[in-house]
Amino acid sequence: MKKLSLLLVLSLVLFSFAGCSSEKPAGGNAGETKTLTGTAKGFGGDVTVTLTVNGNDITEVKAVGASETQGIGSKAIEELPAAIEKADSADVDGVSGATVTSNAIKEAVKNALAGK
Repeated sequence: MKKLSLLLVLSLVLFSFAGCSSEKPAGGNAGETKTLTGTAKGFGGDVTVTLTVNGNDITEVKAVGASETQGIGSKAIEELPAAIEKADSADVDGVSGATVTSNAIKEAVKNALAGK
């Protein structure tokens, strides 16, 4: 009985790590550069993100949200793309005080990578 319980616990731990993988562009050959665009609802309106992807690597992120609050949401528009490029993933911390815009940028990146 103890062996079965141990096996069950180890299996659960192993499978829980599968859900921790970061999102990457599906497919793609090394050296193949693509431009992807995604949109999500921000605080003041839509936030659009344009990604440049080389193979499975995010090489450039540009975010536009003209209706986001100046000095708050605009701070996320300016800062978050660099963090996403560095992490090569949308799984980054948001900008303090600009949670809605930060979440919109990350969601737009995920939408672009998923082809939505």
